[in-house]
Amino acid sequence: MPSVVWDLIEPGLQKFKLYTPPDPTYGRYLTKPWAPEQALDNDPTIRTRRRRVFLHGRAAPDSVDIEFAEDITLVPEELSKERIRGGRWVYYKSWEMKEESLTSKEGLGVDILLVHGLNEYGRVADARYAPHCRYFLEKGFRVIVPDLPSYGRSTGIHSNLTDVHLLTAAVYVVAKDLIEVDIADGREQREVFLTGASMGGWTVLYYIITYPPTSDVEKIISSGSGSGVGDQPAEPKKEYRPKIAGAMVLCPLVEVAADSRPNALVELAAKALVKVAASLPMAEAVRGKVSDDPRVEREFGEDPLTYHGKLRASTGLSLLHGFTELQKKAEMIKLPIRMIHGDKDRATSHLATKAFYERISSPEKEIKIYEGYEHVMTKVGIDEADDAKRQAVIEDWVGWMCKRATMDREKAGSA
Repeated sequence: MPSVVWDLIEPGLQKFKLYTPPDPTYGRYLTKPWAPEQALDNDPTIRTRRRRVFLHGRAAPDSVDIEFAEDITLVPEELSKERIRGGRWVYYKSWEMKEESLTSKEGLGVDILLVHGLNEYGRVADARYAPHCRYFLEKGFRVIVPDLPSYGRSTGIHSNLTDVHLLTAAVYVVAKDLIEVDIADGREQREVFLTGASMGGWTVLYYIITYPPTSDVEKIISSGSGSGVGDQPAEPKKEYRPKIAGAMVLCPLVEVAADSRPNALVELAAKALVKVAASLPMAEAVRGKVSDDPRVEREFGEDPLTYHGKLRASTGLSLLHGFTELQKKAEMIKLPIRMIHGDKDRATSHLATKAFYERISSPEKEIKIYEGYEHVMTKVGIDEADDAKRQAVIEDWVGWMCKRATMDREKAGSA
């Protein structure tokens, strides 16, 4: 049966319990890591950890109740019927450089949670992100990269986003699981910087609206999670709410650029079909419009874990709903935030980002519009002059987070 047809009928079969996919990631889970990613994994100066966080299979999209969490090694046994539980999980990976290999300690004890964009997954090690991942690690930051629901090694039909709240909930449960892991390892709770580009930028913005910060000592009650060892059931427990230190947002999907938005007829068709054909691929969207460098599109197409199809009806409409909801709540952002965008972006609107920024109520907010930059702002340049553009963005990105981490450390020391 053609894959598109099966994608259309399968959700209904699952809803009525007539079919259960043997691999709820649809073959993505055991895909061999991309070569640049393996370079980080195999680096003896870097500690790598993979985990998956289980949620109830039929819980609401915005549910953050963890049923179980475990360390994983991406082996077939982890897809056995006994191990996949309800068949819904969020996968994430972390890298941390050993202290003796650091070039500085500005980010020591601080996390960067990097949220990927549309059609991507948590691949900070590709041609767009490999260099700056090492910058972060060498400064002492631990880097955490989740695969959002329906992407990478997280569960769901590939790039079939049925509800935009799945994105923010996934980031929250990853941040929450990190706290539990650190406490179990005898480490203190860390500050977390959220950072993301494009759809990841939207996710970061909506996250800090949905989950406002609490004091260091304020605790919340959750359903808890098992120890991640064996088959221990979840037990209720107290835990700290993730402590977000600030947000660095690149080219956020606050509004689609005119060059990339599907025409009105396609949107109307999607609205008419979404109830019966939610996963139908319908529009090219940002494909071919993220960079004028052909290497970017070519490298994207060569990675087997990126989504190469058209924008699905459910995903497009979920994101449109997300834009509307975000616009209503800009004033609710009170955390330190820096936003950057390129004025030649053909995927997301830099003008919409500027307008949104003006409405943010945080007293510690900054913005910069980079002249001549397209959507992918951190690709390796084709020559020294071209690469200088990437270096400027990375220095901005790393510099802001190092500055904020130092300020927070000094503030804590004087308290």
